[in-house]
Amino acid sequence: MKQFNAVKKLLIVALLGVASSASGQIHPYAFGPQTIGGTATSSNWYKDYVGLRFEVTTPAAIAGDKAYTAAWSGATPWGAPVTTPLVNVPIIMDSTADSFGCTSFPYSMGGKIAVIWRGPLGGGACEFGLKALNAQTAGAVAVVLINEYPGMGPIGMAAGASGGGVTIPVFMVGNLDGMAISGQYRAGVPVKMTITPWGLGNRNDMGFVPGGVAGWHAFAIPADQLVSSGNPVAYKGLDGAFVANYGTSAGVNVKVAGALYFTPNGGLQNLIYTDTTAAEANFNAIDSIYAIFASNEYNFAPTGTPGKGRFDLKYTIMSDTVDQYPLDNTTTVSFYTTDSVYSKSRYDFVKNAPIATIFEGIGGTTPPDYTWGPMYYVAHGGKGISSVQFSIYNPNGTLGPITSGPMNLFVFKWVDGSGGQPHDSLVENGEFQLVSQGVYAFNGTTDTSGVVFKARMGDPGTGSITNPIVLDSNSWYYVAAEVPATYFLGCDGYLDPYPRVYGRANHAGYIEYSGVEWPGDYNSGTNTMTASPASATAPCPFGETAYVNSIDSFNYSSMKGLIPSIALIVKDTARSHVAVTSVKAFADVSLSPNPASEYINVSISLDHPATTVTYTIIDGLGRFVSKESHNNISSETYKMSTANLAPGNYYLVVNANGQALSRKFVIVR
Repeated sequence: MKQFNAVKKLLIVALLGVASSASGQIHPYAFGPQTIGGTATSSNWYKDYVGLRFEVTTPAAIAGDKAYTAAWSGATPWGAPVTTPLVNVPIIMDSTADSFGCTSFPYSMGGKIAVIWRGPLGGGACEFGLKALNAQTAGAVAVVLINEYPGMGPIGMAAGASGGGVTIPVFMVGNLDGMAISGQYRAGVPVKMTITPWGLGNRNDMGFVPGGVAGWHAFAIPADQLVSSGNPVAYKGLDGAFVANYGTSAGVNVKVAGALYFTPNGGLQNLIYTDTTAAEANFNAIDSIYAIFASNEYNFAPTGTPGKGRFDLKYTIMSDTVDQYPLDNTTTVSFYTTDSVYSKSRYDFVKNAPIATIFEGIGGTTPPDYTWGPMYYVAHGGKGISSVQFSIYNPNGTLGPITSGPMNLFVFKWVDGSGGQPHDSLVENGEFQLVSQGVYAFNGTTDTSGVVFKARMGDPGTGSITNPIVLDSNSWYYVAAEVPATYFLGCDGYLDPYPRVYGRANHAGYIEYSGVEWPGDYNSGTNTMTASPASATAPCPFGETAYVNSIDSFNYSSMKGLIPSIALIVKDTARSHVAVTSVKAFADVSLSPNPASEYINVSISLDHPATTVTYTIIDGLGRFVSKESHNNISSETYKMSTANLAPGNYYLVVNANGQALSRKFVIVR
């Protein structure tokens, strides 16, 4: 896997089995290995497995942890790691509003953190290494670059010709965080930052691990999914967080309090639920990180009519000792009830689009396509699948038009226990049923990187999008994009599904799927379909272990922000909808024999000749298997070899003239 945001990936041992307690667990394996018997092998797991404590400390309006990339932890490290904490260090920006640091700074930056823009866009940009070297020469103790590209998050940074001379730490923050920092600074407000590999040297200092608080099932779902009582298990709340002891002494009776508020659209905020975890009586400093969760899940529902609005879940760390750095003792996560949007990633309700700040892909020169996406639970069905929103990025992060061919979008219904698999709450081969399909044909001139696209969804058997497919009640749906080879899929970049998945697995005994991993994501590098529960697809992407019963072993630093920004839009089927005018592409597509063993005959006839017809195979877990293209086709029959396919369920996806349909087939031996 290749990541534009250059998150440091560290392999850990996959541990079979999960240890838990009523309220908390000492240093979860996700933050590093430990020896048998519970003795820690490292006292600095946070630095090694989570990353630096990287935050704005003042002003309060923009204070908090920020997503970042570091030059030192990239594929080819340069600059310097942070070894001595930078605590409440003031930033300095050039006096001009658009300084890019491409020339020497004519003033001293002594003892300050230089904040410099990436770019400039549109030509004339200079190397990251040169910007950092110019700031270092002016006396800066560190450099923070702002990604100038609108809405984009931090990316990896190449050293260039000058990077070898840089001996100070170099970081990048995303566009939105950078704009906020710049806005305060330009308004004359002093801005200070803290960058430290662990603590600040305080005796008493507890704090949340950045991104380490449990959220909810999704960032947004339609309001009619929540009812006043009796919500399904997938919608239950479970409050808890990963808490770190950054101090030099043990914490005493450390607890986490949760308070859930609801603000209806146009209304006032009201408190609807509170709880407090049992206390960790002796939170040793050397143990570093605890998982502290409430003992009970809970039901909740919005108040007011029609129930659309924002939920704010506020977490607060409490203990018997006075915290010497309380800024990281409170944090809030939000989620929304809407009219028609399902979104695991953050969603911009002004632009009506999912937010993507980083882009993730397999990378390389000739990788296969891959499928990836989030899982949504539908408690109350009856609405139709209207469209899927997504964004992709050109190879190697370049801007400009997308020249790839059509992109397929799928909606699978997960039926646990189907396809000959056990009913065990694990996603396994054969349990996905393709219920809706769409295709987006890119305009090679106007469709560009980072833009949010919308694909109309319809019947996978006919390719028709005239009548929407209706969602069923009490059902899970996997919404996936087949991303073209070498392209990258837009991801949230900030939210982290792992704390909730971890808490529910270890404290509620329930495995909740955030998404489905793509082929090759497993630590083992294998991609065999199997009925073994130990090899079922895992509930979080990039956890670097294939074992679903080792959720405690998923690597925390590899999962932050990796929520695909793929939103599912539904509509009321009782309403009249706008007719879609399109030319029918397919007259007939058939497969024989089916079930098959060594080969399948594919027969296709088109209503209109196609310059290119593409045949794509995806497996029973929605994963990409292979693709083949034929040119200048009106009709054909060809013998498709299936000798290398493992037994199981598959779909053949046929693309022609900007449309697509699918046929299910089964391989037996």
